[in-house]
Amino acid sequence: MKLPKEFLKSAEKYNYDLSLLQKSRNPHLYIEKNKILSVSGNSGLKIITKSFSQGVKIKLLIKKDIKIKKPIFFCFGILEKRGKQLIFPEITLKENSEARILSHCTFPKAKDIFHKMETEINLEKGAKLFYQEKHYHGENFGTEVLANFKISIGQSAFFENEFILDKGSIGKLKIFLEAVLKKDAFCKITNKIIGKGKKDEVEVYDKISLNGKNSSSLNKLKGAIVKGGKMFFKGETIAGKRAENAKGHIDCQEIIVGKSIAQSIPIVTVKNQKARITHEASIGKINERELETLMTKGLSEKEAIDFIIKGKIR
Repeated sequence: MKLPKEFLKSAEKYNYDLSLLQKSRNPHLYIEKNKILSVSGNSGLKIITKSFSQGVKIKLLIKKDIKIKKPIFFCFGILEKRGKQLIFPEITLKENSEARILSHCTFPKAKDIFHKMETEINLEKGAKLFYQEKHYHGENFGTEVLANFKISIGQSAFFENEFILDKGSIGKLKIFLEAVLKKDAFCKITNKIIGKGKKDEVEVYDKISLNGKNSSSLNKLKGAIVKGGKMFFKGETIAGKRAENAKGHIDCQEIIVGKSIAQSIPIVTVKNQKARITHEASIGKINERELETLMTKGLSEKEAIDFIIKGKIR
């Protein structure tokens, strides 16, 4: 199994272990446009795919009590300058199963690319899933990405999601994520995004519903926008009527440089007097003293700004 060199180059930007990506025995799914390049599961993991004209439908199932020790690698992308890709993953973890998914989406030559992903995740009682997604959209602001997530987190289940886009340009990015938690469930949602030009437009909407006793969540939205781009974050957490002792926190942090626009809206709703939801939001400029200090050490202004932003978005 040999991945295209463009896939490997963009994965390398995020420090992925390229040797692991190229081992056919590791569980994985690699798709270019609507073509399945390679797929591999194991006895406890089923991956079923169905291609159509502009994309792929995916069903991933982890059986009851199965703990997948090796990370499951996803790599989706388009290698041409123009094109459309539609991905529909349906991910189910049965009771007390565990897995880690590392997903990489890449559009290295994008001039006019549209990528849409509609993801449904269902975690049954006691299941645990870590899902990390890293994107590379090339350098030409030519990618439009629309990502929708619907996540059901069962009793005592654990879900952690991390989305990272801090290399290259963004283009247009919209993320809509909705998670519903039952009794004793936990989720952590993190977005780390850096926009680098006036053609970058980012919208992130996260909605977490704590519907069970002792359920809890943490929602982090961290971003930076420079050179005239636009960034909008909205984090919402709702503690329902049955959410006794539920706890949730929303943390929105943005950095703005130049004639850019940044907005943050945290929303909390509490319907049970024994629940507690908190939030904080900040939009700030680069610290001038930090900038001057780095420039006296030999960095250019651009290099110093990049260094500060990356340090605060980590």
